[in-house]
Amino acid sequence: GGGGEGGGSDAVSRVLERCERAVRDSLCADNCLAVLLQLKPCAADVPELVDAAHAVVAENVAAVLKQPEWKEFRKQYPDSASDILEDITLKQASLSEEQASVIAELGGGSGTTHKRLRAA
Repeated sequence: GGGGEGGGSDAVSRVLERCERAVRDSLCADNCLAVLLQLKPCAADVPELVDAAHAVVAENVAAVLKQPEWKEFRKQYPDSASDILEDITLKQASLSEEQASVIAELGGGSGTTHKRLRAA
């Protein structure tokens, strides 16, 4: 094969991919904000990693909002913090609609529903 600079560049790309994968695989509620605080300045270089960290924040919102890093993140990146909270709110609204639909399907007309209101 033809070594030279192209081969070195491929090697660097592979190392970067492995590093990104390792960080992505290690993301959890305890470290996602710290990772975001580190990555935000270079978000354009690692958009998939930033998105993965955002997803972990959204999945673990109750735990994440209690962390001291949340205040720092909100202060440094108010637009991102707002976007995260908005995404969470939209997901909760969507979930509530799904739950209401399932409850209506399950409870609709069955004998298990409460009939206290019939007396009125």
